Amino acid sequence: MLRFLIGAAFTTVFSPVLLANEPNTPSTAAVSAESPAPRQTTMLILDGSNSMWGQLNNVNKIVTARESIRTLLENAEGNIQFGLLTYGSEGKNAGCKDFNLVVKPENYDLVKVLKEVYKLKPKGRSPIAAALKEAAQQLPTDNAHILLVSDGIESCEGDPCATAKQLVEDNPSLQIDVVGFRTEKEAQLECIAENGRGAFVVATDTERLKTLLAGVQAKAVTITEAAKPTRTLIDKKSQPGSVELNILAEGNTEPLRANYSIYHPDGTNVVNFTARTRVTEYLPPGEYRVKAIWQTVEKSENLTIHSGKATPLTFNIGPTGEIAVQALNKTQQPIAVNYALYTAKGEFISRHVFQESVKTRLAVGDYRIKALLDKKTLEASIKVTQDAVTHYTFNFTDK
Repeated sequence: MLRFLIGAAFTTVFSPVLLANEPNTPSTAAVSAESPAPRQTTMLILDGSNSMWGQLNNVNKIVTARESIRTLLENAEGNIQFGLLTYGSEGKNAGCKDFNLVVKPENYDLVKVLKEVYKLKPKGRSPIAAALKEAAQQLPTDNAHILLVSDGIESCEGDPCATAKQLVEDNPSLQIDVVGFRTEKEAQLECIAENGRGAFVVATDTERLKTLLAGVQAKAVTITEAAKPTRTLIDKKSQPGSVELNILAEGNTEPLRANYSIYHPDGTNVVNFTARTRVTEYLPPGEYRVKAIWQTVEKSENLTIHSGKATPLTFNIGPTGEIAVQALNKTQQPIAVNYALYTAKGEFISRHVFQESVKTRLAVGDYRIKALLDKKTLEASIKVTQDAVTHYTFNFTDK
């Protein structure tokens, strides 16, 4: 059963977190109360839409969600203030205003939150964007965190991807992690995590899920220790850190969309990411190798993950330029054709189907591009120069 696998895995990860209080000594919470240290504040958003009754590995998704949240709360050791917001619990008749701030972070109580989590009966819609906005309003400007647990996509005409991006811009300390359940719907959930500078994990991936939840706890402990040492001792060999990946072109501050792979030193693959502008991944402390591929440019680098710390890694692919290609018919009107882009040596880069024009960024160098309309193919050689746009027009005069 999935819930038992997850529970066992989480117990293994969190067991090294020990409270080193001596007899007749005030607890960690009491010590902190005397000299408050800024704690991490996490808003939990729990999906209560009807689809959460669906099953993965013969377990209802809502059951898996409850167990995941329970494990996180029970092992947080007082380092995190949790709030809870749910959506979908009032049913479809409640429409897109069906989200409920159950517990504010400043009123956090473990037992109360767990009761609310377990009594949630999914039956409504998914106003994810609105829920993200409401959750963010309950967070401070420092050490802010959202953990969204969801199985579906927005069903209330909001744009949760754009919302996540705006929320992080408004509060740079905010990180949005996402636990997803429906793999066929995960693209939007992954986008939320990407724009929220957080991690995305599918709930059935028990190894990565336990690492994510342990990483949330380890990060909170590090924040507390940095502000004021507490009596909480952490086994540095087991508490995760995180890596933050992106790839930039020389002179360009906007990350490019690339593929990433993380490996152990022996070459064993840990995880892969496709077409991401940013990646955040929680990892156990240790040595890793990261590979990034953008177009035909491949970069790799070794890195060390430290307990409870974020390790940024930015790849630089050097100078780039852009190409802008269009196709015209015999009356010089734009027409939609199929394009295929290659390196000068014939290595395939990308395909663009039924487009009037294509604009894309490439590393400086020589390329070939083909335009196909019906059975006629035109081809051209294009040179990309640094920080410039190279224009080319295909003319299909027979059409």
